[in-house]
Order: sequence, then structure tokens, then C-alpha cells
Amino acid sequence: MPNSNYIKGRKKEYAIIKELRTVGFDIVQRTAGSHSPIDIIAIDKINKKILFTQSKPDNFSKSESDKIKKELNYLNGLFKCEFIIR
Repeated sequence: MPNSNYIKGRKKEYAIIKELRTVGFDIVQRTAGSHSPIDIIAIDKINKKILFTQSKPDNFSKSESDKIKKELNYLNGLFKCEFIIR
């Protein structure tokens, strides 16, 4: 049986997926088990926007969020990207 942190994280990811679909993203995919800095990838075909989301606990610090965004910033030269850490 998965541990409680995994269950909480998965539940939060599914809530984010539901929200992204509600606001108009056409493709929303959870990257379960990837151990990458990206938990959810969302694509808005009309606005040509790619959204990368990292789901973290509510007590995740701003400095840690900024570090992840900086690590992923190289993608902005290739795509119109937005990084969200929740």
C-alpha cells in the first residue's frame, strides 16, 4: 500500500489536473513515477502554451520554488512555457 505522502501528493495532482482542464487546457497529463521536476504537463493548443506544474506540499519554501523554476528556465528559449509550483 502506498504511503500517506504519496496518496496526498497524488490527490493534489488530480485536483490540479481537474482545474487545468476546467480553465481550457486541451491536454493534461500526469507524469506519475517519473521522479522528474515536472509532475503535470498541460497544453493549450489554441494559445500555443505549455504549462509545467510541480506539485509540492503547502509548506514548500519560496526559495526552493525559485530554485526549481531556475533549473527549468532553459525550456523558455524553446517553448512558450510557464512553470507553476503548488
